[in-house]
Order: sequence, then C-alpha cells, then structure tokens
Amino acid sequence: MLLNQVFGLPFHQPEVDFLIPNLNEDLQLYVDPFLFYKSGNPEYQAVHSTIRQFFSIAIEQIRLGRNDVAQRMLHFPEVEETMLGVSSGTHKGRGMGDSRGKIIYREIISNPNILEYGVSHLAEMQLLIEGVGFDMVSDMCTNIAKPFFVDYTQRQCKMHNIPMVQGLSLGHVFDWEEHDWDDQHVELPVNPNTGYPILLVPKAVVRRFEDIDYKDFWNTTYRYILRDIEVEKSVRAIGREPKITWKEINEKYNFCKKTVVEVLHEQPELMKQYLQEKDRTTHETVVPVDLDSVEGTDITRNTAKEFKDELALIRPGNKDAKKYESLLLRILTTLFSPPLADPHSQVTTVDGREIIDITFYNSANHGFWNDIKTKHGSIIIVIELKNMEDLNNEEYFQISNRLNDKVGKFGILIARKKDKLDVQRAYRRFNQDQKVILTFTDEDIIQMLDNFQQGLNPSLYINQMYRKFVEEA
Repeated sequence: MLLNQVFGLPFHQPEVDFLIPNLNEDLQLYVDPFLFYKSGNPEYQAVHSTIRQFFSIAIEQIRLGRNDVAQRMLHFPEVEETMLGVSSGTHKGRGMGDSRGKIIYREIISNPNILEYGVSHLAEMQLLIEGVGFDMVSDMCTNIAKPFFVDYTQRQCKMHNIPMVQGLSLGHVFDWEEHDWDDQHVELPVNPNTGYPILLVPKAVVRRFEDIDYKDFWNTTYRYILRDIEVEKSVRAIGREPKITWKEINEKYNFCKKTVVEVLHEQPELMKQYLQEKDRTTHETVVPVDLDSVEGTDITRNTAKEFKDELALIRPGNKDAKKYESLLLRILTTLFSPPLADPHSQVTTVDGREIIDITFYNSANHGFWNDIKTKHGSIIIVIELKNMEDLNNEEYFQISNRLNDKVGKFGILIARKKDKLDVQRAYRRFNQDQKVILTFTDEDIIQMLDNFQQGLNPSLYINQMYRKFVEEA
C-alpha cells in the first residue's frame, strides 16, 4: 500500500515533489548524491557539501591517529525509513553496517590520493571499492544527510496534511560535535506496518542507478584509452589501423568492476579526469526518474475534469482558504514540475514581516522559465493564493513587497476572478518597479489543465500571458 492510500490523502505522484513510498516493500530506487550536486538549488547543494565535510572530518581523524573515531563514523546501516533499495516484500535490507564500514576505512587509509585530496563525490567509493555499489552509496548519502531529509519530510507533511507523530526515535543521526552517531527524537509520520518513522525523498534526487559508476567510467573514459593502445600496437605491427570493436576490448581487458577498481588504484589521475569531465558535461537541471516504469510506484493521475470538479466544490472565502491552497499546490506541481520544484509554503521573508503562500525553486536551463530567471532574476518563483473574487490594491501591494533582487521580480497572483482594474494594478507595479505580476483566475487554471490533458506544455499559456502583459503594460 502506498502512503497516500494508507492515510486516505487526495494527492497522487504527479502532484507532489516527493517520491510516494510503498509502505509494504522497498521501491527499487536509490538516492544519488551526484543529483544533489548537479542541482542548482542551494539547499540541495548544501547536502553535497555536508557529505564532503563529513569525509573531511573522517580523514582528519585518521591523520590525527584517532582511528577508532574514524571507524565509528564510517558505519552506515540501511536507512529503512526511506523504503528505497533492493529488498523484496520487506523493508529489511542488508545496509552497509560494520563490515562495509571497515572496507571503506581500509580503502581510505591505504589510498594516498584520498588522504591527500579527500572525497569529491560520494560515488567515487563504488569506483574504488569492489564491494560497494549504488545501493550502498545511497545508504551512505542518506545516513549523513538525515537532518535534511527530516526537515524536507516535515515541510512536505505540513503542506499535504500528512499526519505526524511527535517524539519518534530516529536512529543513526550524526552528531557533528561528538563525531559519532546518536538517536534523535523528532516529529515524523509513522509507517503503521513497521512502526518506523517515514522519511520522504525528493523525486529529483532518486535514480535507478548512480550517474557515476564503474560502467559509466569504462564506457565514457577507459575503453577509449584501451582502444587507442590496441590501435597503436597494430599500427606498429602491421602498418595500418585495424577495426576494433567494443566487444573485443571488453573481452580482452576483462570488463568488470574488479578491473575498474584495480585500474583506478594504479592510475588515480584517471579518476580526476573522469570526474572533471562529469562536472563539465552535466547540466544544472535535474530530471527526475520516470516513475511510471518503476514497479510499485503510484501511477494514478487526476484528469483535468477531476481537478476542475474539485476546484468547483471550493467556495470563495476564508472558510475554504486552506482547501484552496492545498488544491492549487497539487495542480501547480502537476503542471510545472519539473522545472519548478521543491515547493515551500507559508515562507517567512528575511525580515520576518511577510509570509509568502508558495515558492518554487526554478531549476530551468531553457525555455520560458529560464527566460524568467534570466530577465527577472527569478531563481525563486513567488506565488500568492487568494480564495476571493474581488481583488484590491492590498493584494498587489503584498505580492509586490515579496518580490525583490534576492528572489526575483516575477510573481504570480492566483484568485477566483479578476477584472480590468486588477490588470491595471499589476501594470502599475511593472511601470513603477519593473515587477511582473501575472494574475491567474479559475478560468486560467482550467484552461491550463485542459491544455495539459491534451498534451500541451502549460508553460506556453503562461508565456502568452507574460508577453501580453509586457507589451500592454
């Protein structure tokens, strides 16, 4: 059973930013730390920095002769709270535990390259250690970054009305002062099948396999080096360049993980070249895995009609304001994620004087949303929701105050209706402060849902509204 089914919640997978867990068995997906690194989202990049800092501390403990501290740090059990991995019919997996922690410890103390330069990417471990695969790298990342997953889960639960329980014991959380693992008591949802807390995981950082792994290293880097060697041998021997297939290269040089591990121990400079090329060729935008192809995930989708029917049942006014905000969050996520991701609700501004209804991180690197980021500095998309039919100056004044150089000068105000005077109020803000405020109504939301149902990109509709706004302001 899926989390939304067990708790009787109205959302489905396309409507939320997180992976909906299966509470009966693990989904065969993994947290990829490289996706945190690739993301332009500062909160996600901070996770990557945290992982590097963790290993810097572990390596420093080894240099200081505190090997017992380092060995305790490198203990990574399976994170059962995420319900990801390779277990079938259960959430009990193998994890890394003490044995694989000792393998990593031995690798670090015996590898001069790691001791000197540290760990650039956590996925390096599966290139350097034969017994470590992407499931283990996922466990390492999730253990180290547990505070991030706790905060993320709490935020998503509050936005989507997922029940939480206070005072739950969450095991194996790193204590940065003591350099050791400890339990924490936190507020999280509970899996009724196991009694364990639930940690939600952003869709944008899960994969079926790691982006950095031994197969990728072989296919993108090492086999080309081997082919050049074979070509050079042939030219010297017979005076011409032969036709050499990848199958021949793989068979002759025994393509397997053991071979890659041995090569990278003997030639550590190849690791640097490979990682530098990965950094150069990867893009900012993180594309979530196609969850429709993963067995056990939620493949249900609300139709445009179902969304419209739900919207029609919500009456304008304060009484249904929370229902309206919850529904619009689900609709906006369905329509625009990606590239809009990592929604936050009821966000307090830096000075503590303003509260923004919804913000999305703008991860686009092409198309309309990238243009908005480039032209208006809108890394964050500010959205105000008003479950009302009669807007006035106050609503436009509020959203205008929330737009600035830090988050950008593009915002969306969504209400049940608007009139010509409302449009003039938005034009006034543009002419005075160069702030673009697009006003959406039920009619606009319904049209975008219908377009989406027909396979059209909803961003095209906003692009048309934006162009009309700028031309007429």
